[in-house]
Amino acid sequence: MGDTGFEPVTLCVSRRKSTLCKSPKSDNCSRFVDLIYSLNTSLSTNFDTSKSYHLSTFESYIRKRNRYKMKILMKLLLITALISCGKYEDILSDNSIGENVSILVHPNQTDANYSTSNKSHFIVRNTKNHLNKLMLFIGGSFSSPDDYTFISEHAASIGFDVISISYPNDVPAASLASSSDQFAFDNYRDEVCFGNQISNDVEVDFLNSINTRTIKLIQYLESIYPEQNWNQYLTPSNNIDWKKIVVAGHSQGAGHACYLGKKKLIERVIMFSGPNDYSTHFNSPANWLSDDGLTELSKQYALLHINDEIISYDFQVLNLKDLGILTLSEEPLLVDNLSSPYNNKNALSLNILASSNHNSTVGGNAKLPNIWTYLLTSE
Repeated sequence: MGDTGFEPVTLCVSRRKSTLCKSPKSDNCSRFVDLIYSLNTSLSTNFDTSKSYHLSTFESYIRKRNRYKMKILMKLLLITALISCGKYEDILSDNSIGENVSILVHPNQTDANYSTSNKSHFIVRNTKNHLNKLMLFIGGSFSSPDDYTFISEHAASIGFDVISISYPNDVPAASLASSSDQFAFDNYRDEVCFGNQISNDVEVDFLNSINTRTIKLIQYLESIYPEQNWNQYLTPSNNIDWKKIVVAGHSQGAGHACYLGKKKLIERVIMFSGPNDYSTHFNSPANWLSDDGLTELSKQYALLHINDEIISYDFQVLNLKDLGILTLSEEPLLVDNLSSPYNNKNALSLNILASSNHNSTVGGNAKLPNIWTYLLTSE
């Protein structure tokens, strides 16, 4: 196998010595490591998720243990992996996607205090292009980090190190819309991002905050891959060095990215299909959106779909106006038939056909890579 920069931490099954799943077109394949965690926890097995295993290893283990339940569960596990990934030949031993290499790291690998039921972080790195910048991606409600393969792979291909972070995301921001608490959105964002337990709507402690989970993951990656210099994204006091980081997010994650931009001086903020903090009780955007922030407005970008079926496009636009990246009389620039640099605008919109308009901003449409490059790199 060529020098990919990463040694395998994703557990795969193959009839040859494979290490990485062909994940860009198969999200389920990359979740295989989560199945192994469940197996280890429920059946006291000890497969090491930092290693790659050959199919014969599992077959031998089943024969050795000779338990009916074990045999059934392991066969189901193998079937799930093979169906998810496709044929044996589709599970690769070398770079299946050009020069990008992707891995999964379970939060429990970064700190034993994390629950093994958590979803795995998704990390992508290019073997040749290195901007010495990190894209921290924050997904939407109920999503898994590896649901955002398209945008993650693209960012890595143009030189970003990429972390799609696993975090507590089971309370949608939009569920707070009818709250009579004028600070409901503010407290919600603060607790999820930093773990300050001030919200009545979520329960996120310091350890499980986006901030701490990101620090723990970077420290882990530095310890396993010191030659990749992950430590450059931390300060000497082991805080996040935000000036080297692009924080991007989708839906709920768009609001978290924006909130972090308020509280930290970030390289740039990118919001996909958000932020969604509009109060129908007060008929206005959340208070925090108009607060002064540390990240310049010129460094904040948004991409919306004008027919978003999950969150009102009109509410999203009002939020961007309150934030300040749109004037009161301005609308996001429709870019379906335009080319970069999109009139150097910070707020863009789409009207492309998609099975989910809300998810289309981070989907697989051929128009998106050029738009993403603009959002990630424009000056």
